[in-house]
Amino acid sequence: TESRRPLDPLSPSLNIPQTRMLWFGARLMRYVTGTSFTRAALVGDGVLISAAAGALMGSRAYTSLSASEGDLRQAEEQVLRANGALKFVRLRDTEIGEDLKIHSAHIPAERSVGSAPLVIMPGYAAGVGWYSRNIPDLHAKLANHHKNPRDVHVVDWLGTGLSSRPKFRAESVEETENFFVASLEKWRQKNHIDQMVLCGHSLGGYLAFAYAEQYPHRVKKLVLSSPAGVPHEPLGYKEKIQARWSSFTGRLMLNTVIWLWEKGVTPASFIRYAGPWGEGLVDKYISRRFRDSHADDLKHLSKYAYLNLALYGSGEYALNRILKPFAWAHKPLCDRVQGLFEIGVQDINFIYGTTDWMDHTHALEVKKAFPSYDIPVWTVPNAGHQLHVQNPSGFVETVVTALDHKQGDASGITISHTEELRPKWMQKIPSDAPIGRAERERATMRARKHATTAVETAHA
Repeated sequence: TESRRPLDPLSPSLNIPQTRMLWFGARLMRYVTGTSFTRAALVGDGVLISAAAGALMGSRAYTSLSASEGDLRQAEEQVLRANGALKFVRLRDTEIGEDLKIHSAHIPAERSVGSAPLVIMPGYAAGVGWYSRNIPDLHAKLANHHKNPRDVHVVDWLGTGLSSRPKFRAESVEETENFFVASLEKWRQKNHIDQMVLCGHSLGGYLAFAYAEQYPHRVKKLVLSSPAGVPHEPLGYKEKIQARWSSFTGRLMLNTVIWLWEKGVTPASFIRYAGPWGEGLVDKYISRRFRDSHADDLKHLSKYAYLNLALYGSGEYALNRILKPFAWAHKPLCDRVQGLFEIGVQDINFIYGTTDWMDHTHALEVKKAFPSYDIPVWTVPNAGHQLHVQNPSGFVETVVTALDHKQGDASGITISHTEELRPKWMQKIPSDAPIGRAERERATMRARKHATTAVETAHA
């Protein structure tokens, strides 16, 4: 059965002997350098690799002892409490059969429910805790709405957060999508939800789209928050990448990244094997990524994020099944929109941050390709890809606007209107450059220094 799992030499479920680590290191070096090794050289490298393997196994043992589901549950409560969100939610585990459970945070409507519940599905390796900043506003503006209050649920995908983490055995895109879709459907049934407004972020947006394909009659409205996998991989993209990383060091790094991606090695794998340094790495990432936002809860969010990554890997291994290296989808959503319309899901909204590396122009292309359908594209000011964390109130306000939007309403954003919302410093950046997420974000921040105008909200 283990042969069906992604080949992750850093997987917590594999007790890797030093010989396997030797094999991994040798294969990796031969692949990225394109050279062969003499037996003597291989033995010499093996000594170093074996020493590294021992250090890695010790680090993994440390992580296993320092991270548990109980710790993650406590961290979730702490980050919710830090944002004043804990009093508004009911944390629950829903049994969905086969000894599996789905964890969620329920924000109950204050009065009799007048609208379909909003179900929020987090992105890759995220969970309920990542929406702690939004819960007070979700309670005030949706659960306690003066006319049409509605229940709100934030749900951990199967294999992430405090949901069960079964062994991930999916091989194809279809099997991978069904791993998540089937469990969400069982959760819906157990919670007696007839129809819902489904809102997914990033990879969660991609999977929310896949759920709507299989259960269209259960989705009243689809809200895709900076979704992954919308466009095709641009023609000539690989050649541009190779040209950009044409030096020996560049080729070594590029081929290493691609090889690790294709073999199913995930970011969480490195955090687990960083041992006592793993938590510090996550803390630095959180501090730098959200340094412009209020920092009262960052230490709690950092702890929650670390424990979510440090626990047994499961749903995280879907990454290379759904996406190619550099986050291009194997089955882009732009090719599947027509099919979604044909089966009855016609109310689709896109939401992006104004500095989002998931470029909103991809959604505009979808909108342009289907002029007979109303496909609003909303932007959240002062926010990037993690828009719900970087601008919590702006994100909730935009979600509320999307929920209130009626099909065919003249207030829906047109392509020209959305382009006008793009700040001047963003317009200076070509849509196809720079290549790569990190470089794109760095260029975005450089251009931001020259900003002269503020961004208006999409619904202003």
